[in-house]
Amino acid sequence: MDSKKAEEMATQFLQQHHSVLSIKKINLENGIWLVEVMVSPFGERTKKVRIDAKTGKIIGWQ
Repeated sequence: MDSKKAEEMATQFLQQHHSVLSIKKINLENGIWLVEVMVSPFGERTKKVRIDAKTGKIIGWQ
């Protein structure tokens, strides 16, 4: 999985409950994509989504 696919997955996941404003940062560390996304409503804030690079599964978010 490349960074573009990880970005798309994180965006689709967060759009279920938030308005996605932009991708803030994306990093690959030890086979895990960490995607930081700016979301709204209730003011701007950052959500972090962790995605397994091999399986494409979301393994956590905060």
